[in-house]
Amino acid sequence: MVYALTHPEYFSLIGPQGEVYQGGNQDWFPDRWQQRAGCGPTASAAILTYLSRSYPGLTPMGPCGNAVKDFTAYMEDIWSYATPGPRGLDQAENLILGCRSFALSKGCVLLGKVLEIPNREKAPRPSLSVCRDFLAEALYADLPVAFLNYSSGAVDNLDSWHWVTLIAMEDPDNGKLPCLILDGGEKKVIDFTQWLNTSVRGGALAVLYPMIELEE
Repeated sequence: MVYALTHPEYFSLIGPQGEVYQGGNQDWFPDRWQQRAGCGPTASAAILTYLSRSYPGLTPMGPCGNAVKDFTAYMEDIWSYATPGPRGLDQAENLILGCRSFALSKGCVLLGKVLEIPNREKAPRPSLSVCRDFLAEALYADLPVAFLNYSSGAVDNLDSWHWVTLIAMEDPDNGKLPCLILDGGEKKVIDFTQWLNTSVRGGALAVLYPMIELEE
């Protein structure tokens, strides 16, 4: 079974020459430090954009358009709330709190939840089944997932110490758990099983959702 967001086109952004990007790129930030540490605000901007276009009540917290210049300005606005520190935006709870604060500044209310995946040398981490269920529940509810990866392990197309936006997942096949992510303005497929088995430092999965979801 495939779990995927209903409207992946909400992530599409148009560049100055008509080129199409997916979900933003931290390299679009104007400042060098922002370019280095901006993966968290970039993933946050993609997720908040999707929610703002999925729920009419959240429209005020969305970007003003789908051009790269509009989205870059939006990333900078979110940076002021989901602000990276010396080690970047290195805690999932800080991304959740920053996004919720940004939403509140626009008159919108969001809730959030996090699944921590600890350093394997310091604490037990959730099983693949638990991670899969967290992802399936979010995607089935049409909610993108923020994926924090402290170390990429054997996954060669995923940067370490990095946030990406996870937008689709297939059920396990031959031990693999294929997931579609947005990173650097592109779509990529990673094997979450490989990451979970080989990442020493771990990371986290985080989901934001509107208050209406809780009420229903």
